[in-house]
Amino acid sequence: MAPRPSNSSTRLEPAQKPTDQTQPATWTSKKMTRRTFIKYGIGAAVGVPLLSGAYAKWVEPYQLKRRTLTIASERIPASFDGVTIAHLSDLHYGEFVTKDHVANIFAQIMASKPDMICFTGDLVEDHVMPAEAIIELMLKLQAPLGKYAVLGNHDYVRDSRAYLSSDPTDLVTASLEAAGFHVLTNKHHQIHYKDTSIAVAGIDDALEGNPDMETALYGCPPNIWCMLLAHEPDWADIASRYPIDLQLSGHSHGGQVRVPIVGPLMLPLMAKKYPDGMYQISRNQAKFPEKPTLQLHTSRGVGMTLMPIRFFCPPEWTLITLRKETKSSTS
Repeated sequence: MAPRPSNSSTRLEPAQKPTDQTQPATWTSKKMTRRTFIKYGIGAAVGVPLLSGAYAKWVEPYQLKRRTLTIASERIPASFDGVTIAHLSDLHYGEFVTKDHVANIFAQIMASKPDMICFTGDLVEDHVMPAEAIIELMLKLQAPLGKYAVLGNHDYVRDSRAYLSSDPTDLVTASLEAAGFHVLTNKHHQIHYKDTSIAVAGIDDALEGNPDMETALYGCPPNIWCMLLAHEPDWADIASRYPIDLQLSGHSHGGQVRVPIVGPLMLPLMAKKYPDGMYQISRNQAKFPEKPTLQLHTSRGVGMTLMPIRFFCPPEWTLITLRKETKSSTS
């Protein structure tokens, strides 16, 4: 039989007040010795570069970004308003850029369904990968208004032992053409769409080739909106002397390695003045009253060269949208 509960209540005694001997709790810390400080310092000095190096090699090179731009001009025909251009540069297929890497890049580009595709040089890494190896992958890039390309300096620098008896530029050009690209080596091509046209011109590489603007633009109507593909961005200072509206370039890789506040540690020749992003280059307004500035876009590119790393300079491709600008919208 369970015991009956007692009716008595539990009596609570009042808490004792602290006496004068009661001391509040205090935090204590162990003084850092010189040896401990040195140990932590060495750990940081070794650990930070190792982590940064691992990130630069294994993480950032594969964080492909899509940059989006809008290019507006009164000279763009109304029928081309909303047309999109995928700008791709500096693939460097070979030593540091694998087939799977390229396939992922192209899949992202095709997911945006561009109307045109423009490639501004350095298809393969010098002497590492034959240009023919890229044809199968480049065929996956398709655009209703066409695919256009120029050569870069790495498309010339080949292993003389492997290409002793042939012209190295022909290999890259032939490979691009086999993949359906118009290779604009000192040439231009008019794109006709809904009874209006624009032009895409291209020049030979400024460092290793023989660029010729006069030949590239020969026969191109002077009143037509014209885009120039030129591997080296600093060529814009020369292009600004001609009736070009927009120049697309690469070559710089954006520096490939950038230090916060400092910027790119190294930039190649012909990419020191306009290394990354959009620029407006002024020109002689008396000669080109309807084209006061040349617009230039320099891409960081998608590949790597010299070292298999990128730091604070992720790879990118650019989706450009053309817009017909009216006088009322600019006033």
